[in-house]
Amino acid sequence: MVIDSIEELKDLRNKITKITLEIIRLSGERMALAKKIGEIKARNNMPIEDPLIEQELRSKVIDLSQKHNINVNFSLKLLNLLIEESKRVQRDIMKM
Repeated sequence: MVIDSIEELKDLRNKITKITLEIIRLSGERMALAKKIGEIKARNNMPIEDPLIEQELRSKVIDLSQKHNINVNFSLKLLNLLIEESKRVQRDIMKM
């Protein structure tokens, strides 16, 4: 019984590691897109922030979180991290 539990624990931890690394990979992909958006905004003298787009994304995150029974506060914290990093990337481009 204990050996089965240890193997199950190991398997679950491996799955968490795999998912975590995929989240990081996807975050990198997201930042590459944010960079391209920043380049377009810089060429067109557009502001970095777009409150309407951010609110639409927040609404989608809330809906998805509720649909999948994920804590909405957690999801919004994660989204805020992603948005702030995207803005940082775009600010760096605007300084060039």
